Order: sequence, then C-alpha cells, then structure tokens
Amino acid sequence: MSTTFKTIMSDMKSSLHLAWGSALSYFLANLGMVIVVAILAALIALPILSVVLLALWPFNEATMTALTQWATANPLGVAALIGVIAIPIISLFMVVSGSIYGMSYDLVAKGDTKAEAAFSYLRHKFLTFFATGAMLTIIVLLPPAFAWELAAYAMNINIGPYVGALLTAFTFVWIFFTAGLTSMVFPAVVRGKGVQTAFKESFTLARSHFDRIFGVLSAIVLLLAVTFGPIVVLGLAMPFVSVPISIALVPAIAAAALWTVVSAFLWLLLFLPMVRIVWVKVYQELTGGNIATQSVVDMPIV
Repeated sequence: MSTTFKTIMSDMKSSLHLAWGSALSYFLANLGMVIVVAILAALIALPILSVVLLALWPFNEATMTALTQWATANPLGVAALIGVIAIPIISLFMVVSGSIYGMSYDLVAKGDTKAEAAFSYLRHKFLTFFATGAMLTIIVLLPPAFAWELAAYAMNINIGPYVGALLTAFTFVWIFFTAGLTSMVFPAVVRGKGVQTAFKESFTLARSHFDRIFGVLSAIVLLLAVTFGPIVVLGLAMPFVSVPISIALVPAIAAAALWTVVSAFLWLLLFLPMVRIVWVKVYQELTGGNIATQSVVDMPIV
C-alpha cells in the first residue's frame, strides 16, 4: 500500500493520542531512568577518572603543559580518544531510550503500559540496549564528528564559512538517512530480535518501505523545525543585529524564548514518547505484529 500524506498524519496523530493518554507513565519512567543512568554514569566515571588522575600524577603545571603539547601535536589522537570515551557514555543514554521503546511496545501491542515496564526492560535487556546504542553511535554520530575534526585539522582549526556550510549540510544528510535506515532497530530489539538481526531488518524495511519510514522521519524533523526553529533563526540573526538591540526586537526575542521553553516541555512530556510510539507502531504494521485496540482521549492536533 502506497504511503500518502494522510498516512503519515495518521501515524503521528494516533501516536500523539497514545502519548497523551500515558503521559504520566512516561514522565515517571523518564524521571526514574535519568536517576538510574546518573548513578550508573557515576559508577563508570569514577574508576576512569581515578585512573586518569593516577596517570597524570603529580597533577601540576608541568603535567598540564606536557598534556597540552601532546594534544596540540596529536589532534587526531585526541579526537579518537574522545570518540572512545563518547561511545560508552552515549550508549548508556541509549539504554534509557531502549527502555522507553519497551514501554511503547507494550502500549502499542498490548494496549496499556506502566512506568515499571521501562525498568523491567532495563533489567532484562541492558546489555542488548547498550550494544545497540554503541552501534547506533558509531553509524549515525561518529562519521559527521570525525568529518568536522578532519576539516579542523586540515584547516588548522579555522573552518571557513563555506566549508562550515558544506559540513553542516553533510551532517544533516548523513544523520537523516542513517537515522531512517536504523529507525526500526530499537522496535525490533524490544520485540526480541538480536542486535545484528535488528539492524539487518531495519535496513531492509527502510529500503522496501522507504516512503513510509522516511515520511515519518520527515514529519519528526518538521516538528523539530517548528518547535525550535524560531530560536535557531534568532540565534543565527543575532550577529547581524546592531548593539544595543532595538526596542522593537525585544518582543520578538521574548516570544521566541517563551516558544522554546513551551516546546521543550512539550517534547519532554509528549513528543519524545510520541516518537518512540510511532516507530513501534510503524514497525508492528510493516512486520505484521500485533496492534492492540486503543481507547484514548481524543486530542485533536491544532
């Protein structure tokens, strides 16, 4: 069945309805996950920090000078080191995302979900979620990061506006297409697939149902643009605004700031759960999985 604009809107609207009906459960789950991840991050960071401090001991001016000289002489080595450190840290936060995907799977497939479900998925699939997060970080995030690092290295840190614009375009296109190709990974994992199988299935679904998956992804990107676009445009325009700022611009700045604050709360409470729900729902439909009959409060999209 071909995908139409109506199909995409139906996916988004029905997922928003489900997120609205389970907003409290998602809020409690996210709050609990943040606490758990903070504790785990501290437990992981403390031994690493201890080893680093011991390696640099005595921590004095000479040590700092030597470290700075090494970093200046080996920028690619620094980038690689940052990448090695970043992968497990980002993967840890991906574990939270995987647990919320588990909640969303219960909601879509069984018709109900509780905050406790996220902790159950965290306990039973921690290593699987962690490995999935590591693979997603390597595929989606690291290539653009290293492209920027290589450009900075080649241009002695002074990245010009044209090269910066080219890198920004590359970053957006890379993340957009790899995010689409891997959008079905977490839904597959929470349904019981292994990491390798989940990635293979996600790539296959993205190719065979390109219009449906990238249509939903485009809708999510458009929602991001609508909610955070004003503050981004304002930030880009500020260097061209004379100082002191004209009184006429103050209402526009205040309105953009207020819109951003409201948007941030909407993303935390509704839109982030909606994104997880819509991907699970699409995955279930494309793979013939069970979708429970839902009974939610009607909340029209304005």
